[in-house]
Amino acid sequence: MKKGGMLISLILMLSLLGPSTIKGAVFIQNPGPPIVVLGNPYPKYLSVAPNETFSAYFYVVEDLDIAEMKGYYRVNGGEWINRKILQATVNENPDVYNSLFGRFTTGNITLRTFFGKITIPPQPAGSKVEFKIVVKDVEGHVTESQHGIYFTSNPKGKKVLIVDPNVKTRTNLLNLNNISQMLNLTKEHYPYDMSDLEKIVEDLKPMGNYSLLFPEHHWELLGEKYNIGIVGPDELEDALKDFKPKVVILSNLWLKEWELSQESIKSLLDYLRENNGGLIVTHGTLYDGMASMDGSLRLVGTRHIGNFDNFDESLASALGLYMLPVLEEAKNEALKEGMLSIAGIPSIQSFVTSKGKLGMKDIRIISSQSELDYSNKGVYTDFGWQYLLPEKSLSFAEPRIRSSKDSTKESLSMLSSLHKAKFGGSTYQKSIYALDFPLIDAVQKSNVMDDKMVIPVGTDEVELSGTQDVIEKVRLLKAINKNLVEISALSDDYMLSIITKDEKARGDGIRSAYVSFNIEAGGEKEFNVLSDLVEWTSNFKAIQTFAPIVQVTLLSNDIDWAIKGTELKGKLESMGAMVTRVSASEFGSYKNSKLIVILGGPKAYDGVGDYVKQVLSEEEQQKIINGEQGIFIKRDVWRNGQIVIVIAGQGRTETGMKVSTYEKGIDEGYMDYLADFMVG
Repeated sequence: MKKGGMLISLILMLSLLGPSTIKGAVFIQNPGPPIVVLGNPYPKYLSVAPNETFSAYFYVVEDLDIAEMKGYYRVNGGEWINRKILQATVNENPDVYNSLFGRFTTGNITLRTFFGKITIPPQPAGSKVEFKIVVKDVEGHVTESQHGIYFTSNPKGKKVLIVDPNVKTRTNLLNLNNISQMLNLTKEHYPYDMSDLEKIVEDLKPMGNYSLLFPEHHWELLGEKYNIGIVGPDELEDALKDFKPKVVILSNLWLKEWELSQESIKSLLDYLRENNGGLIVTHGTLYDGMASMDGSLRLVGTRHIGNFDNFDESLASALGLYMLPVLEEAKNEALKEGMLSIAGIPSIQSFVTSKGKLGMKDIRIISSQSELDYSNKGVYTDFGWQYLLPEKSLSFAEPRIRSSKDSTKESLSMLSSLHKAKFGGSTYQKSIYALDFPLIDAVQKSNVMDDKMVIPVGTDEVELSGTQDVIEKVRLLKAINKNLVEISALSDDYMLSIITKDEKARGDGIRSAYVSFNIEAGGEKEFNVLSDLVEWTSNFKAIQTFAPIVQVTLLSNDIDWAIKGTELKGKLESMGAMVTRVSASEFGSYKNSKLIVILGGPKAYDGVGDYVKQVLSEEEQQKIINGEQGIFIKRDVWRNGQIVIVIAGQGRTETGMKVSTYEKGIDEGYMDYLADFMVG
């Protein structure tokens, strides 16, 4: 046997026998503290069944002798409980042992080692368990390991997959000093690779003074009722296949390094559609802040909102916040044009402090609580979703939120300080400016033209181009967005909301809920509400109907009907709609239709033009006459909850051309939005 092979065999044998000595020709001088490394600090999915014990394995490396070893665990933040340490054999968990022993960078050293474990007894569903190892050597050095964590959940409950890196981050952040001390005092003493712990310290060091931005998430309260699994962003795709959840919660994914890739988002949405699953997204996940750095901008938030490139497959669209990808596209274009003052405004500003009272508005969705009151302690929330408020509510919200900026400066200053420590740039000025409604006003004043869109921000304008399918979807959704979602809960300060969306017109539909505040950092009442949302999102039911859902009343004269009307009717019917063509003389009986398409402008023959004049303003009519614009969507013309689409050119030929332009934008996604509108 070769010398190296004999050495490895000897080490393995000694590890089985007890605290072992790895022998070689060179001895360490100036002895240091022991190394203590947990082998399995995080069980799979951070979840253990309530009837199971859990064995936490660890490895100790010491240059002299170990005087004392103690293992501890605690439940739900209670007192630490001492647990007997047992020596573990290699064979009972070889993967963990090999991962710990394999950290040695050489065998040519004399060291004491110990492979041990503590066994944590079964805990009831709804428990959070933390554990650690503390070692003292004969010289009096004391080392505390990193802390491990897991939750016990109800194996009989619905499966809920939670994407939440904050759990591990907060656990390590609170124990950062102990981890750093062990690394600082042992790095030069031992040939033992701890690069993974060094990476944790490197990543978390800038965050050390900002633990308030990483509040504890009490998933144990959800685990009492549901079978929960908790993963990081890079584990999502595999977990969908393996865990097979009914509901997915994206929790507080506000850091750049917590960003889900576009591939992961697509996989998530595909999975949810295939299984009619539920989606819940909480505070921070749509945060898109940018830090100002020496005349340039750096993204410090995420790209979860999406833009024109992935409009139908963005998180914002999945939640019904359809105008947010439009704003992201405008900001991207502004950045290309050097308009940094626009590009740096967050579409969603997170960590705004609210002291509002959240009232529940729909007991069919949220029935466990009538109110969540934050008037005393405050809560972090997102700003930017308020464009969905009814116009009357928005007129109250805007001055109220602007006047309350002083109350949130502390939290936004803390967030900016973290960004400065981590990236070297500040986000403070733009985060405060966002609360002046520049982007929400931009949504209200935006103009979707025939083949482009113009977004006014302050005194500037950003022009957006896109494929015709995106342009038509944006034109439609700007008109009907508020019909496709429900504000199921709203606070008295207009800062807190729960926005739900039910795609019941689709066979592959999903139910989603956007929670603007960090509900997972709350207590029993918050988790009662979260449980209500899990139940609602997990119980999707498609609407049952024998007639086509999308029913269109198409008004035209005989000329426009012959040129392009029959073609448009065929296009819509090929995509599942039912189209009824009427003349102006018949239209009186159809004026209350929910969806009306009119071919022709204010000068159209046979009475059609008279109806166009009732739909469009004089300015819009003039745009048709001048050939400046020919496709419009108007709301609530002859009844509430109605949309009227006008397609017109300067003459009959030009009207036909505008119909062709409109047809290019009609795809399955467009028809899905129409269907959701029709049943809303």
